[in-house]
Amino acid sequence: MSRRSFETSFVPGQPLRVLMVEDCPADVELATRALQGHGYDARVDVVSTADELTAKLNQEVYDVILCDYNLPGWDGMEALQLVGRLQQDIPFILVTGRLDDSTAALFIDKGADDYVLKDRLGRLPLAVRRVLREQRLLDERQQAAAERELLIHKLEETLAEVKRLNGLLPICITCKRVLSVKGHWSRIEVFIERNSEARVSPSLCPTCAANRTPEYYS
Repeated sequence: MSRRSFETSFVPGQPLRVLMVEDCPADVELATRALQGHGYDARVDVVSTADELTAKLNQEVYDVILCDYNLPGWDGMEALQLVGRLQQDIPFILVTGRLDDSTAALFIDKGADDYVLKDRLGRLPLAVRRVLREQRLLDERQQAAAERELLIHKLEETLAEVKRLNGLLPICITCKRVLSVKGHWSRIEVFIERNSEARVSPSLCPTCAANRTPEYYS
């Protein structure tokens, strides 16, 4: 597989919704410039407290969260845990001034997608592209799994109907409605179309035609 196949599709001017958890305006500016310099049309919202982070995540939809490690009165690990409690499935990148290997490993183990040092912000756009690619692949796998479950459910229903059709098919002797496996009564033509490839073509047999319009058959 080529290197290109591992990359997220990207074109200059691609929109990017960013939520930055940061208390330093200068660092916000540097990170924003790094993303824009790479070609992203980055819209950046900034928060610095847990309450602000919660409010923004409840109000807006973001592509990625960029979070500093040292924050006033709390830290990046608490921010990561808060995002998890809010059940927000958003890529989370730690952007910090310094970070030892053990702390970095702990962040990744707790669910962070990557980390970037502030003196190496040139790596930030590529880190964002990578985590967005992984998120896209995850979304595609989840959608495929959901579609597979739906298909299995439909097949199970069809098999149940086929099994029942091999035995007795409950039909009302008066209105001729058919009882489905789910306990619903429906017209026989509706039942046939739902449970087979056949399509009903409305017609009249000679006997019924004679009963409906006896003047033409007298």
